[in-house]
Amino acid sequence: MKRRTFLQAAAGAGMTAAAAGTAGLLAGCGRSDAVPQSPVQFVPGRAMPWMNWSGNQSCTPAWRAAPASEAELVDVLARARGVVRAVGASHSFSAVVPTDGTLVATDLLSGLVSHDPATLRAEILAGTRMHALGPMLHGVGQSVPNMPDMDYPAMGGAIVNSVHGTGQRFGSMSSCVTALTLATPSGQLIDCSAERNAEVFHAARTSVGALGIISRMTLQNVAPFRLVETTRIETTEEVLDEITKRCAMHRNFECMPLPHSSLCVTIATDEAGPHDTPTGEDDPQAVKSLRTLWQAVGWMPGMGEAAYDKLLTTFMAGEGSQVRVGQSYEVFPHVRVVRFREMEYTVPADAGPACVREILRTIRERRLPIAFPLEYRYVKADDIWLSMFEGRDGCSISVHQYGDTDHRAYFAEIEPIFWKYGGRPHWGKIHTLDAARLAALYPRHWKDFQEVRRSLDPQGRMLNPHLKHIFGA
Repeated sequence: MKRRTFLQAAAGAGMTAAAAGTAGLLAGCGRSDAVPQSPVQFVPGRAMPWMNWSGNQSCTPAWRAAPASEAELVDVLARARGVVRAVGASHSFSAVVPTDGTLVATDLLSGLVSHDPATLRAEILAGTRMHALGPMLHGVGQSVPNMPDMDYPAMGGAIVNSVHGTGQRFGSMSSCVTALTLATPSGQLIDCSAERNAEVFHAARTSVGALGIISRMTLQNVAPFRLVETTRIETTEEVLDEITKRCAMHRNFECMPLPHSSLCVTIATDEAGPHDTPTGEDDPQAVKSLRTLWQAVGWMPGMGEAAYDKLLTTFMAGEGSQVRVGQSYEVFPHVRVVRFREMEYTVPADAGPACVREILRTIRERRLPIAFPLEYRYVKADDIWLSMFEGRDGCSISVHQYGDTDHRAYFAEIEPIFWKYGGRPHWGKIHTLDAARLAALYPRHWKDFQEVRRSLDPQGRMLNPHLKHIFGA
């Protein structure tokens, strides 16, 4: 999707509207739901506020700590005041971080601890960012088997929130963890795995940070590999009709349906061959161009949606494929420069096509002014107690809103559709479910997790208001 194509289309549409004598209507079509992207301000002489990447979560902790070793982490937890929360890259959209007590940054707990060339396992510190992990592992002849499409998060945050990529044969990042060390609120270090302290292990691999702070983890990796990623513009219905075939054909596959349009962006990723070469250029501003086009024509009474779809079809349908080639850690992630807010639910894999079709139909029939693409991915089942993929293969569907626009009305329209299909919310993304409704989505291990949580944190020192809400504590 080339930015100049969208901008040319938007400009042409705006000129057409003006020539038709309707440009004056634009004055009444400005957004009344605009919100600041930076809702908190630093006041000299006062405590430094914290804000997440998308700008929808913030707090002013009384004490900030940045331990550089496990010994320092234990000491911080022993001396912590108020509610303790850990923070890595600040990329979660839900309120998992905010506290007015102690905020523990994991940035200095970063790096490779050890590796085993025979088993292809590597032990890393939990503050290691994904963008550093790829080159680090490559240097010792290893690679994670799969990654999400952004590499900003710290690995500790990625694990506790069950961050994932796409691919029916691949689980979440949490499923790659074979052992970990947990620093509890009491200052105890617990080493755990499937064989040692197994209950803590099954709970900690996706815990929303409610048990303590992960200090290190062991990852089951694979040998380094190269990928070729092909991005195309296709018809949404055709892609959904043959989604099973598409997923079987490719190592990784996802699509991004465009609201108010018949089109979607497909991304197919496979192991690269010796003759694969890159073509085209990634455009991190493409989602802004979509909004520019929507604002140019979407306001037109009775015809805005049709005009938008027509322009997209005219200007995009003939776009050639874009191909990226490189090491896996170079190809999986994409640059994110446009702020947004996100809600994601994982429904049973078989329910994915019906669920996304209903979302698109609802956006169209209720004339929701949405230009940001959806995201549609598949993830393999696992046995992690509070993973969104526990016990079932999942189809993860995301809806987004631009960071300077109020997301609440849009998300409120769409969230009940996810409930209808038995969706489980992503822990690090926006949702409204409470403990009672979440417990029903995790019938096998919700009580088991709660027992482990209470045993490790009987005073609730890790529970901010959001975690109290979702865990009923």
